[in-house]
Amino acid sequence: MQTLTPTHIKQQRELLKQQELDNFAQADINLFISHRTLFCDELLCQLWQHFQLDQSELTLVAVGGYGRQEMFPLSDLDFLILTAQPNSPQLEQKITDFIQFLWDCGFDVGASVRTLAECDKNGRSDITIATNLLESRYLCGKRETFEKLTALLQRADFWPRETFFNAKLAEKNQRYQRYNNTSYNLEPDIKYSPGGLRDLHLIYWIALRHSNAMTLQEILQSGFIYPEEYEALKLNQQFLFKVRFALHLVLKRYDNRLLFDRQIKVAELLGYHGKGNVGVEQMMKRFFQALQSISSLSDILAKHYREHFLLAQTAVQMPSVWLDTNFIIQNNAICLVDENCFIQQPETILDLFYHLTAQQQAEIHSSTLRQLQIALSQLGQPLSKIPLAREKFLRLFSQPNAIVRAIVPMHKYGVLTAYIPQWQDIEGLMQFDLFHVYTVDEHTIRVLLTLESFLQSETEHNYPICHQVFSTVADRTLLYISALFHDIAKGRGGEHADLGAVDMRQFAQQHGFDGREVTTMAWLVKQHLLMSTVAQRRDIYDPEVVMAFAAEVQNKVRLDLLLCLTVADICATNQTLWNSWKRTLFTSLYQSTLKQFEWGMDQLLDNQKIIEEHREQALAMVQNPNLEQINTLWQRCSDDYFLRHTAKELVWHIELLENIVSQPLVKISNRFSDGGTPVFIYCQDQANLFYKVVATIGAKKLSIHNAKISTSIDNYAMDTFIVSELNGDLLKFDRRRDLEKSLMMALNSDKLPTLSIPINPRLRHFQVKTDVRFLEMKKAEYTEMELFALDKAGLLAEVSQVFSELKLNIINAKITTVGAKAEDFFMLTNAQNKALNEMERNQLAQRLLARLG
Repeated sequence: MQTLTPTHIKQQRELLKQQELDNFAQADINLFISHRTLFCDELLCQLWQHFQLDQSELTLVAVGGYGRQEMFPLSDLDFLILTAQPNSPQLEQKITDFIQFLWDCGFDVGASVRTLAECDKNGRSDITIATNLLESRYLCGKRETFEKLTALLQRADFWPRETFFNAKLAEKNQRYQRYNNTSYNLEPDIKYSPGGLRDLHLIYWIALRHSNAMTLQEILQSGFIYPEEYEALKLNQQFLFKVRFALHLVLKRYDNRLLFDRQIKVAELLGYHGKGNVGVEQMMKRFFQALQSISSLSDILAKHYREHFLLAQTAVQMPSVWLDTNFIIQNNAICLVDENCFIQQPETILDLFYHLTAQQQAEIHSSTLRQLQIALSQLGQPLSKIPLAREKFLRLFSQPNAIVRAIVPMHKYGVLTAYIPQWQDIEGLMQFDLFHVYTVDEHTIRVLLTLESFLQSETEHNYPICHQVFSTVADRTLLYISALFHDIAKGRGGEHADLGAVDMRQFAQQHGFDGREVTTMAWLVKQHLLMSTVAQRRDIYDPEVVMAFAAEVQNKVRLDLLLCLTVADICATNQTLWNSWKRTLFTSLYQSTLKQFEWGMDQLLDNQKIIEEHREQALAMVQNPNLEQINTLWQRCSDDYFLRHTAKELVWHIELLENIVSQPLVKISNRFSDGGTPVFIYCQDQANLFYKVVATIGAKKLSIHNAKISTSIDNYAMDTFIVSELNGDLLKFDRRRDLEKSLMMALNSDKLPTLSIPINPRLRHFQVKTDVRFLEMKKAEYTEMELFALDKAGLLAEVSQVFSELKLNIINAKITTVGAKAEDFFMLTNAQNKALNEMERNQLAQRLLARLG
């Protein structure tokens, strides 16, 4: 570094980066980080002399991550310039030139200039400044001033240990809330996600404030952590360091988020390879396991510090209460009587979580958790192999708040993996798509939490039927355990529901369930996607569809269990998926199936009766009905119109059409909303009508959930589209009026709307094979078609263009988006208003495959 110009320094940094890239596969990550730190140390000390700051009374101090000697390719260069007294204007200019030079070299500089008094004052008032100062490391300048700073920071009244600990813990809790209190978000932040580097730093900071230990080795030597904990922390820290270093090498700007596109590049750099997404999934599985391990150890060590170094000095010792021969509760913490209990009697591990459900305000003492970790590492067989453990495991599910108080902490501390052998396969298993938000194990835990939440009165508004049904389920244990296994076979290849059903049957038999219960649990796992598929991708107004679904379900008990599992599964997949539209779909299918059971399985539901009910209900709701006018309108409508529209919608149409002056008519209102915002269009049928509507709606960045296409006998379209905002919300007033105007312009124009298809950059990393499937070939009235494709913008409009080119009519459409994948259902007729023949189906499939790729 003899030549001190920004250009030369930039070249040196690029050379260093290239060397790191060339040697990364066989890298010792600690050596890389120390080289980075040394590079910065040497540069700053040379510049200190270059700008003649060495001739002053100033001191240059590395702080924060730089102070910890954790320098990554895009890390901020954080330092403090320490002065004993206010600086002269000439010295201030030298400091400014020094800092500006570093900016010109391309560093992101975090610099502060403070006196000792300012360090004292600012550090006491701001925990972030105090933490940075505690990690101070001398670089150059007047060492005596640095030693005074060190003495100041070590004073007992500068952030007393308990105050410091509570402040850092509050920071951690706020950070966890930003990430939904889970390490298992599929696009995690290496630094801030639960279990990330900030959790490691928390351990460092606690130890640093307590005993001035600055490294893991020093923390071990201080006796604060066990050797086993040291090895686990060291191993996982090295992995996170390597992932973060690789991420910084592939990015141009500072960021610590492992977004999907970055995961691919980082996995390659770390040497993870395989067909498709195998390399990414392997890397991320190891990454999530590291996060979970660090999160658990961070939690245990924070508990340990509070109990042994803070509360021990001030808390009033309450009398111990015996819970059983192995456990006592002391100061609201569950403690072991004999620390070897878990090793000598592994089944007592389940007793720990039973007591946690029985003592709703209690916590697990850190010493108990540490003994638990040691015992789990020494287990010779799965806990479920022990008959007494099986009894204790099943007992948990009959306890109040069993999921929150037992299953969640069992997952957190590795007990589920120790109990269910297959759980290890899904632990940290990511799903490389835009649909799932969590890893498979975290998703499963959230399914269980959602099920348990159905018992709470607060959930009645969003899940009215589930709240009602789940409260009456006779044995919720069956459903809880089925939920545990519903995705247990993901990642193995093959149909995960089929493979999971086999595992479920074996587990249920092993745990002594009777034949009926075993069959029900295996069926729930095997068919856990059935209700979702039927409700969202089938014509639930078709009596044959309802009959087939009811025949598979067989009885109300199974229907109730499947409904609750399905809704919980959807909600735990992605928080944005559940909305009022889906609630309407599942409610309708559930009620239709109940009617089928009541009607009997030897005959189809009578749609004519449903049609008459809708008509009668509508007439009863109309104020001062003009029966002659209504009958004239209804005589123009097919039976399907009355079947697929609710009584509220029929009333709305009557109000709109009884005094209509001109058409087209476009009306959008939430007054008759039943799960989405209905868009009603009335006009003389015209070519490309469906395309005009969906292209216009798509241009407004709205989601289309359903299309009810009705054509009167005198060739008038009476179409209803159910739409929502992208997040599932109903359309507000301004959005409704704007869409009405745009649709009117499109319908009145001879020109087709321009199909604007903006590219979603996130989709370029996902491959979805276009697939066209035709269902129920025997139907003569219409053809049912499923389309699977990449959910790009304008997809529905492109599909409708193909329908128009082939002169096909759309009777109904259901639009479902599963992350990057569209799973759409259409009911079609040909130009003769009949089902498509084989040649027409083949032609349609070929055209769609050619258009969509």
